[in-house]
Amino acid sequence: MAGAVKRVPYRPPFTVAIVGLNVLVFAVMAATGASLMGASNQQLLNWGADFGPLSLDGQPWRILTSNYVHIGIWHIFFNMWCLWDLGRMSERIFGGWTYLLIYTSCGIAGSLASLWLHPMVVGAGASGAIFGLAGALITALYLGKLPYPGQALRGMMRSLLTFAGYNLLFGAAIPGIDNSAHVGGLVMGLALGAILGPQLMEQPERRTAHERIVFIAAALLLVGMGTFVKRQNGYVVVFGGARDHYKGQLDHAINKLQHAVEQTPNSKSALSLLANAYLEKKDYPHAESTLKRVLELAPRIPWPNTTWASFIATRAGTKRPGRSSLTLPRAIRTTTMRGLCSDQHWMD
Repeated sequence: MAGAVKRVPYRPPFTVAIVGLNVLVFAVMAATGASLMGASNQQLLNWGADFGPLSLDGQPWRILTSNYVHIGIWHIFFNMWCLWDLGRMSERIFGGWTYLLIYTSCGIAGSLASLWLHPMVVGAGASGAIFGLAGALITALYLGKLPYPGQALRGMMRSLLTFAGYNLLFGAAIPGIDNSAHVGGLVMGLALGAILGPQLMEQPERRTAHERIVFIAAALLLVGMGTFVKRQNGYVVVFGGARDHYKGQLDHAINKLQHAVEQTPNSKSALSLLANAYLEKKDYPHAESTLKRVLELAPRIPWPNTTWASFIATRAGTKRPGRSSLTLPRAIRTTTMRGLCSDQHWMD
C-alpha cells in the first residue's frame, strides 16, 4: 500500500545495554579460559562474584558486580531471555533511568539477602534483579491505573504472578537451590513498584521529584541492610581467603566465631568455621563436639561430612591424598548460580 509506514520493532536502549553488558562479560570470561558450561569459583571471584569473606571485607562492589557475572552458557541464556522480556516491559512503563535504578536496587537487595543467609557461598547472576523487575511490575500494574485495557492488564498480571510463583516454588522444592537472592530482589521490587506505581500517570516534574525521594530512601535502606548483614556475618572475614589469611590469629578467630554461634546457634556456616578453627588449633574435643552439632543440623550436606573425614584423618595421624587436614574454604565453599528458576549449589 502506497504511503504505508513500516513499523520498527521496539528496542529499548537500557535493556539492550544491560543485556549487552552481561553477554560481553560472559564472552570475555570464556575467551580468557572460563568453561562455557561452568566457571570455577576462582574464575567467578576474579570477575566480581559475591562472596562473604571478600564482599564484607573491603570489596563491597561485589554486591553489585555479581549481578553481571554468569556461571555457564545455560545460566546466562535463560537469565537474558527473561531479562529481555521483563526489561522491555519495565522500560516502557517506568522509563529508562527509573527502570535502571529499579534493576540495580533489586540486584543489590538480592545479593545482600544471599550474603545474609549464605555468607560462605560464591554467588553470581542476574536473577535477583530480574525477580525485582517482576515484583515492581506486579505492584505498579495493580496500583498504577495505567491506560491499558483491562483484559491486557489481567493477562500481564497472570504472566508475572505465574513467573514469580512458579520459580519460587521450584526453588523451594529442589534440594540445594537457594531462593534468597530471588526473594530479596522480589521483595525490593514489590516495594518499589508499590511506591512508584501510583505516580506513573502524574506530570513529569512531579513524578521525577517523587522518584528522586524514593531512590534516595532505597539507597539508605540498602546501606542499612548492608550494615546489618556485616554485623550478623562479619565473622566470615576472618577466614577470607587462603590459610595464610588467618594464620597466627586463631585465638582471635575462635573468640569471634564463638560469639557468632552464641548470636546464631543454628548457623551451619559459623559452626563449621568454628570446627575448622578448632581443628587448626588441634583442640580435638571441641572440634568433635562442634562438628557433631553441624552434622545434626545438616546431615545431608556434603561439606560437614568432608570436614568430619578430615577430622578423623587428623586424629588418626594420617592425611587424605592431596588434601590438608584443614580444607577451608574449599571444603565448604559452594557456588550459587542465581539463574532463572534455579540457584544451583555445587562443590568446586
